Amino acid sequence: MIAPRVALDRMSRGLVALRRAVVTEVEDVNRLLSHVLRAGVLVAVGLIAFAFLLAWSGGGPVPDAAVKFRAIPSELLRLTPAGFLSLGIVVLVLTPVTSVFASLLSFAEERDRPLVFVSGIVLMNLLVSLLLGLG
Repeated sequence: MIAPRVALDRMSRGLVALRRAVVTEVEDVNRLLSHVLRAGVLVAVGLIAFAFLLAWSGGGPVPDAAVKFRAIPSELLRLTPAGFLSLGIVVLVLTPVTSVFASLLSFAEERDRPLVFVSGIVLMNLLVSLLLGLG
């Protein structure tokens, strides 16, 4: 009569350990995604705020229209508000792309094929829309 109880206790402890491991892993992935999103938004807001500070301090006007993607590096080198504002917007747009890419890598590491497939489709949609928007 003791053997089944011991086996049941071992199985129960094993399930508790498995649950704890799964919860920890999911929390780690969620924490990673949270950090990626938070960092992207903070960097974007910092760049946009810096652009407005430059404009306020006489570094140039705030642009009326978007700067072409290819012109951003030259605008940054000239320290214009348009360059930093555009870079901030690009960082803000790329933040969810980075988050989906991190999710895809996480799912690939876990060998979760359906979620890798779905994440890949979402990532492709985001990248295609970005490329079409740049043209």
